[in-house]
Amino acid sequence: MRWLMRVDTSVPAAGLVAFLLIFGVFGGPSDPAPAARWVGLGVLIGPALSVYPHRGAAAWAAVLGAVLWTPLALSPGTVIATWCYAAVAILVSRLDRPTAPLPVPHRKPPSPYAIPHVAAPAEVAGFALLLTAAAGVVWVAVSDAAVPWLAVTIAAFTLGCALLARAVRAQAALRRLFLTPQPVHAVRAVEQEGYVHVLLPAEHGETAYEFAFDVAEPEPRHDEDDVHTEAAVLYGEPRTGSWCALEVGDRLHVPVGPVGEVIEVPYDVVEGLPREIEDDEEQLVDPDSLRPADRDADAFQPREHRISPQRAWAATIAIGLGAALALAEAAQLAGLPRGVLIAVAAVAAGAGYEFGWRSQLRPRLRWHAGGIAAIGFRGRNREPWATDSAIVHDDEGTVVLTAGEAVLNVPVPAPWPARSHQRTADQLVAALRDTRIRALAISPLPPPPVLEVPRRPVLLFVLWAATVAATLLIVN
Repeated sequence: MRWLMRVDTSVPAAGLVAFLLIFGVFGGPSDPAPAARWVGLGVLIGPALSVYPHRGAAAWAAVLGAVLWTPLALSPGTVIATWCYAAVAILVSRLDRPTAPLPVPHRKPPSPYAIPHVAAPAEVAGFALLLTAAAGVVWVAVSDAAVPWLAVTIAAFTLGCALLARAVRAQAALRRLFLTPQPVHAVRAVEQEGYVHVLLPAEHGETAYEFAFDVAEPEPRHDEDDVHTEAAVLYGEPRTGSWCALEVGDRLHVPVGPVGEVIEVPYDVVEGLPREIEDDEEQLVDPDSLRPADRDADAFQPREHRISPQRAWAATIAIGLGAALALAEAAQLAGLPRGVLIAVAAVAAGAGYEFGWRSQLRPRLRWHAGGIAAIGFRGRNREPWATDSAIVHDDEGTVVLTAGEAVLNVPVPAPWPARSHQRTADQLVAALRDTRIRALAISPLPPPPVLEVPRRPVLLFVLWAATVAATLLIVN
């Protein structure tokens, strides 16, 4: 679920809010022609889809949509909503501004034998969507029954343009990589089939940045079974989404894709490889992060972690109400009968509250020296501590816990409100590590704690019914 937290998602969220305000509060377009509302809906959907392949294209689409809605508006609120939507898309697109040059030597990479053609899937998909949009325009021109498809046609055209812009940008970035001086880094690299794995050691030598990218060479240089790193020279900026070339000896690896996720890992200077995380300093307890109750707790005292109830309930209500309003408004826009509208609102609210229940209210973790018991989105785990157990957090609200044969992702968002008793990610990691260390020094150990799957509370069903009723009142 980590993709839901991407900053790009703020654009579809703003588009959903604009849609609910324009069609649910401000009365939709002023033009009574049937095509007006579908064109207006299409220009709201387009930026929400195109922001993922190309943020700049989404910003342009949102601005053009706001320009279109300005003369169509029935009230100043519609104008404000559409231009706020465009402002969000513009702010997100500004995140693509070039970063400041790195304070390292710069020089041009060696000239490659040939520049490969990259981003072909995006290019093919973009042309296919443009052809689909053209066919949709022809269909609308010859048949009045096809007017509702104008929204899909406009959205397909916008997404197709964004995909083509992504392909053009990728090809231009690859050419620029070999035509202009680039930052130069001394790295360690592993040459593998179709891609290279790179380690960029930090100056202090204790950590390294680890990442990989696809290259044009289809075959690895050697067939040795052991994986080892070699000294290499990296040209380009080692950050996610940038384009880099790698020189290993007399071999130049030409990229066919940008750098993937960049992570920081403990580094072994002697071996030139990431250091294994087991019982080293990465798994020690930070005493400043231990709560007094965790520091003084008995080793066999069960302790529990849950998302703070206020935050969990607020998020669940927002998910259920937002899903019901969005789909009910779309059903009303499509002219569906009232009975179908009620069914759509009920199903959408039910799905939203079920998702909120499983992702916010139900997850919990219980532990003591005997092991851990956890209930997640899908099921339940109960595992003892082991010598290879590990607890880390990813700085994005998730604690990754390895115990026994299970790898668990425990949601730990920031406590809200501030007075809530929920542990932060650092506090939960410290408490779990402290219990694990104490467990390894005790024998015999009891079984892991028991944790029953909770039933859905009655309040959840009451909120579902209230949401359906509120949605019908708002939409009507």
